[in-house]
This record gives sequence, C-alpha cells and structure tokens, in this order.
Amino acid sequence: MKSTGNLLLLILFCLSSCSKMKVDDGNISIASPQPIEQIEQVSLTPTQRSYVDAGNKMAFRFLREVFSDENIVVSPLSLQYAMAMAANGASSETLQEIVDFLGYGSDGIAALNEYSKILLEQLPAVDLDVTLNVVNAILVNEIFPVLPAYKNLVETNYYAAVESMNFSDPGKVANRINEWTDKSTNGFIDKILEPEEVDPNVAAFILNALYFKAQWEEYNNNSMFLPDFTVAEDFFLSDGSTARVKMMRNTRFHQYAEMDGYKVLVLPYAQGKFNMYILLPDENNIGGLIEKLESTSWCDIIENLKQDAKVYVRLPKFELENKLNFSDALKSLGVNRAFDMGSAQFDRMLSGGQNDFWMSGIIQKTRIAVSEWGTEAASVTFEGDATSGEPGGDNGDPKEIYFYADHPFVFIIGEETSGTILFEGVYTHP
Repeated sequence: MKSTGNLLLLILFCLSSCSKMKVDDGNISIASPQPIEQIEQVSLTPTQRSYVDAGNKMAFRFLREVFSDENIVVSPLSLQYAMAMAANGASSETLQEIVDFLGYGSDGIAALNEYSKILLEQLPAVDLDVTLNVVNAILVNEIFPVLPAYKNLVETNYYAAVESMNFSDPGKVANRINEWTDKSTNGFIDKILEPEEVDPNVAAFILNALYFKAQWEEYNNNSMFLPDFTVAEDFFLSDGSTARVKMMRNTRFHQYAEMDGYKVLVLPYAQGKFNMYILLPDENNIGGLIEKLESTSWCDIIENLKQDAKVYVRLPKFELENKLNFSDALKSLGVNRAFDMGSAQFDRMLSGGQNDFWMSGIIQKTRIAVSEWGTEAASVTFEGDATSGEPGGDNGDPKEIYFYADHPFVFIIGEETSGTILFEGVYTHP
C-alpha cells in the first residue's frame, strides 16, 4: 500500500517585541531578510499594485467569513504567504483555486512568487524604527521526500527553511513546532500545537510567522497616548448593554475620513509608514460595517482621508488572542479541492502520486496588544500627525471631530507606501 498524507498549514501572526532575527531551533533554521538601509517606499509595478488591491479585497472577504460577533484578529498577509507556499506544491485545479482565491487569476504562480518576495524583502525596510519579520519554514515527515525543485523554489522566493524529521512521536513534533513558535515571536506566542493535534501521517507542516512591533508616532517627544490620560469608561456592546474598559485619549490633528455609515481614523507608528486604522460605524452595528467592507476598495478609503480638523480620540486599551481553523472559511471562498482527500493535487511538493496529499487544515493563532506605548502582536499559521500650523475650517478656526471608539469597531494595520494590509480584526467587547 502506498503512503499518503495530509498537509497542515500553521500561521503564526506576531506583533511583538523582536529584533531582526536568525533562529536556530533544532533542525529548523529561520533567517529573515535583514534590511541594511531604509528605503523610501516599496517598489511595485502597476500590475503588482493590482495584486495589493486583490489581496486587500481578499482580506475583507475573509474577515466576513471568520467574524462571529466576537473579538478577532487575523493576518491576511500571513495567510497569503502560507497559501502561496502551498500553491507552489500544487497543480491543475488545486493550484488554480488557490491562485484565484489570492487574486492572481491568469497571472499564475510565477507572478505570485515574484510579488511575495518583493514584499518580504522590502516591507521591513521602509521604516527601520518598526520591527517587521516575515519568517517561513516547512517541516516535512521524513517518509515523504521533498522534491528538489520545490525546496529550491520556496528557499529562493520565501526564504523558507525546509527540514525533515520523524513524525512517529507526536509529542516531539509538537515540541519542535512550539519551540519554533516561541522563538519566532520572542515568546509572545509560546505554543500553537498540542501533541494530540499531531497526526503521525501528516506529510508536512507549512509554517509562517509575521512579527511586528511598533511604537506610536511621537508628538513633542511624547507618546501619542499618555498613561495619565487613560481612564475607565463605558463601552457599549452590540446587545445594548455596557462594560467598563480602559479608554486611552488624545487630541491631535489626525488623518480621518467620513465614509458612508462609518468613520476612519489613522494612528501612525514610528515614522508614519505603518499605521493603525480604526473603522468605527456611525451606529452600533458592527455586522453591517463588515458586510459593507466586502464591497469596498481599500484604496477608496485611503483616498478619502483628510487632515483638516482637531480630532478628539478615545480608544480602548486592549489585548486579544485567538486560535482558529480557517478550513471552512476557505472552502466558502472557493478553495475546495485542496481539502478533498483523493482529488487534491499536491504533486509538486513531495514524492508521491498526484492525489496522495491533501490539506487537512489551516490553523492560525494570533495575539495582539494595543497600549499607550504602541502595538505588540504575533500570529502563527500552519498551512495623528501634528501639522505645521493648525488647519482651519471655513471660518478659519480649526474644525473639531469627536472620534469615540466606545462601541464595536474594525481595526487594520497597514503599510502606507504599498497599501498592504498586514493585520485586521474586530473589537467587540472588553
């Protein structure tokens, strides 16, 4: 009887304190690109900028699928990297479904690889005061030899270490992956797998870690939010009840936008290349906002931003953590064949027949902490600005905007020069 096995994608999303890293963990060596000097912007062709738009559209569709009226944080960029590495091991209909989901259509896998490599190399270099590491690895069951072409491809385009080990002891496999997780996130996420979650017949674990740490942009040598101004206030839940939350405060000239049914606030990090965007519905209807975003272009939101008013900001201090299996969400979004045992086509990754391997799950554990200092977050996946002068309203006096995030809202962390969404989530309750 020939051996068959499934693939499990683990995605580690990290926003946490971390230096540019090289981790040697047992047999898994992790090396992320090291920016030598800062660049002005991520250099993308017009076609590649359309990929950014496609990825952001996927991000909003995906958020709708995984949201269930609870706090949640995910990374569409980390998901993209894990799925892209899986796509490189796929063929025929399986490959096309993944490429279509990611938004690359007829351009195919080569275009995806080139674009992914550019982001991986350049995103960490646009602001050296921000720590951003994108780390990839593939841990393979030693009974399934890795095809040399696949190994070379993911090492070259994704800086992914490809290593083999004996999967007969689930505890050792879980420990190896958990050690990798802990070191890749500087301890912010110390575990993603339990031994009972490891099937000895799993063919490979595709691992991605996206690690981010950034301090808020300073104003007059002070943090954007001062701890002395943080006070407990009411937060209005979707069911009409209230809960107490530590509410951070500031008053600055921030970028903001007034959209159809919701407002957008920009909170910059460090040198202003990376931002947190708060999307606050006018009414306490977070579900309606998420539905609206599915048909919204992120570019349209960015183009509507302005900075002509003094903004009074109230934002909860919060920390979120979740572990999710994305399989059902991906099936709803058209990725079906990859999960179908006997018909999935992952014959370009490991030695075996065309239909010997399938995807059993995509597990993601994500943690994020937002405080007066800045943002710390981590995620693992298995397969504002003060202006010179004071802008004024029509009468010459500064306009005033009250942006009180005292009911459920969407938050997004993005890079400005490329328009890439790194993280997204929903805060529904303390």
